[in-house]
Amino acid sequence: MSDSIASPADADTGDNVVMTTRELMEFLSLSRTKIWELTKKEGLPATKVGGDYRYVRSEVLDWLEKFRVVRG
Repeated sequence: MSDSIASPADADTGDNVVMTTRELMEFLSLSRTKIWELTKKEGLPATKVGGDYRYVRSEVLDWLEKFRVVRG
């Protein structure tokens, strides 16, 4: 039996986590209806799998950056 040591490059940072609509609802504190509205009308990146959407966390965060309000 061999022990393997994972390198830092192998570590999952969580950026590429695929979330269901329910998980995204929790992540963003939004309703299912609002998530679907943002997906269809505002370009929230999603992939349709079966009858539901899946969202990649890093893509959602990048999309949110476009709407960041800079105060100053």
